[in-house]
Amino acid sequence: MSDIIHLLINSNTLNFFIVLAILVVIVVKLNLKDKIEVLRDEIRTYVEASVNEKKVAEQNLSLIKEKIQQLPSAIEDIEKSTENSVKSIGEKIKADIQEQKQDIANSAERIFNLETKKFKQKLTSVLSEKSVEIARDNAINQLKENNELHNKYINNAIEELDRINL
Repeated sequence: MSDIIHLLINSNTLNFFIVLAILVVIVVKLNLKDKIEVLRDEIRTYVEASVNEKKVAEQNLSLIKEKIQQLPSAIEDIEKSTENSVKSIGEKIKADIQEQKQDIANSAERIFNLETKKFKQKLTSVLSEKSVEIARDNAINQLKENNELHNKYINNAIEELDRINL
């Protein structure tokens, strides 16, 4: 037995067991098992949170990819809508301009007709006055030249009065 003890003392096996015993004492005294368990739980929680965040990020990425794929059609729809809006606004403006042109033309025609009517009335008035004046002057000249006509006009007027009284 003394050979075994001597062998243990000279060999590294004894040193190994001593170091192992010290490590066991340190682990027990410092409660390293619980600390390692807590660290393991923290790491597991962190990994799980990372996995969940990765899943959420992948879902967001797939949504964004879908939106990016739909983007050309959305742009095309917007362009068509804008083009249709521009066309309809252009047509409305053309229609409004045509309507305004027609209103202006109608107003101008009405004004022209009114002015023409006023002119005709003034012309008729002036012509009537001049005609009456000329007829009066003509009658006076004829009466001056022919006294017989004076008597004839008086007789015609008396006959007309007689006919009216009947």
